[in-house]
Amino acid sequence: MKLEHKIVLAFLFLLSFSITLNAQKQLNDYKYIVVPEQFSCQKKANDYQLNGLTQFLLQKQNFIVFLDSEDLPEDAANNGCLVVYADVTEDSSMFKTKLKISFRNCKNESIFTSEEGVSRDKIYKVAYNVALRNTIKTFQTFTHNYKEKTVAQNDVVQEDKPDTIVKSDVSTPNLLVNTTPNHVSSQVFGKEVYTADLISGSVVSYHLKNNSNTRGYTILYSGKEDVYFVKGSESIVYKLNSQWVLAEYINDNLKVKNIEIKF
Repeated sequence: MKLEHKIVLAFLFLLSFSITLNAQKQLNDYKYIVVPEQFSCQKKANDYQLNGLTQFLLQKQNFIVFLDSEDLPEDAANNGCLVVYADVTEDSSMFKTKLKISFRNCKNESIFTSEEGVSRDKIYKVAYNVALRNTIKTFQTFTHNYKEKTVAQNDVVQEDKPDTIVKSDVSTPNLLVNTTPNHVSSQVFGKEVYTADLISGSVVSYHLKNNSNTRGYTILYSGKEDVYFVKGSESIVYKLNSQWVLAEYINDNLKVKNIEIKF
């Protein structure tokens, strides 16, 4: 083998190894993966059976994977940031089917994108399945191993102004109610109350307004039922046991509180 060929092979090996290490570093921070019933590249749910195949292939890499139609475990329902959301994107040409798997966290941040999987097969169903399987080669030397993060007592958030905190009447520990002027709302048993108004031109995203008709939050549909991203912040709104919950990161610390939304 020529020296040039050896150098190229060594470079490709190191590149693949680097991508695998990056995947391991990024994805080991998350306990669960949610796969939607319909990817952004699909015209209908589970087209070419890609969604079920994605769940199966990721499970083989030791990920715990749910379809977005399935119920999540209690810890994921309580803390949506244990979950990372998968999507398959397409950049195909006339002669090639090219797919990638990307992952976004609860803050709607892109945390990892696989290498491109390619197929030249002319039969669409075969081409999409082969291309998807080739994207999974990104993980072929990587086995998922979730590492639970522990929060030290010193990391507990302390508020500078105690008079801006209202203790909730409900029994949930560490429940803080934010009374910052931009997000002031009527208080009912320690909960903020909002009315949801559809965003113009949307059927799934809302402006949340308080009883003074002041906009508090804008929530954008995540693709999963009863889960919304909060526009302009590192926050999500989701439903847990018939109760709406706002989870937000403030100075890299997670705060969770119950809110009431009237749709």
